[in-house]
Amino acid sequence: YETSKNAIKLGFNEINVIELGVAGGNGIKSILKYKKKIEKILDIKINIIGFDTGTGLPSSDLKEDLPFFWKPGDYTNKNLRDLEKEDSCIKIYEGNISTTIDKYISENKSKIGLIFFDLDLYSSTKLFLDKIFELSKKNLLLPRVFCYFDDLFIADYTLNDINGEPLAIKEFNNQFKNIKLGKTFDHITDFKFPLAKGQIYTLHDFENEDYNKYVGIYSSNSLSSKNNEKFRSLIDD
Repeated sequence: YETSKNAIKLGFNEINVIELGVAGGNGIKSILKYKKKIEKILDIKINIIGFDTGTGLPSSDLKEDLPFFWKPGDYTNKNLRDLEKEDSCIKIYEGNISTTIDKYISENKSKIGLIFFDLDLYSSTKLFLDKIFELSKKNLLLPRVFCYFDDLFIADYTLNDINGEPLAIKEFNNQFKNIKLGKTFDHITDFKFPLAKGQIYTLHDFENEDYNKYVGIYSSNSLSSKNNEKFRSLIDD
């Protein structure tokens, strides 16, 4: 919802929402449910894009991938493409993300507004993050993209900034000067994201042509005694 409002303020009426790591498809179905609700309220079209190998987690000997925690073959789904039957807005890219992301770039023009990272492994997460620069150069990103990272915590406390998704994020920020991932201060207690638990980042594409375009809620008379909040827009809420 927040992504859609930002896109509309920037002048876009269509966006792509990406899930990396589709597995059984519950995430895609959940996104579809909210997409339908949002499109009834806001004048926007939301496309849902999923990436998955279809064969589950790949085998890895990299210590950064926590092979003692993740098992090869977990989350296999041999019927990934059936998800496309749920709605015409859904497109699934099946295969290794190192090649399917290039296919995505060649086939899509709509801006990416939101990315759900659920690739589990450091190496898989890094593969996609390394492509962010190319997505930026192809002008395929909103200037600020919400990113949810599912695996910033695992129950046995072995995950930190030397492995897994946290390491991939740290290396990404060290690698690129004008594209950064950052947590928003106080977002954990933000009423809009009460269950985020520190897993929501914002991808800032500083060289995006729309980065400095004003999208705030304040108008010239917003603090005036004459301001009538009844006329405040949904996208400014």
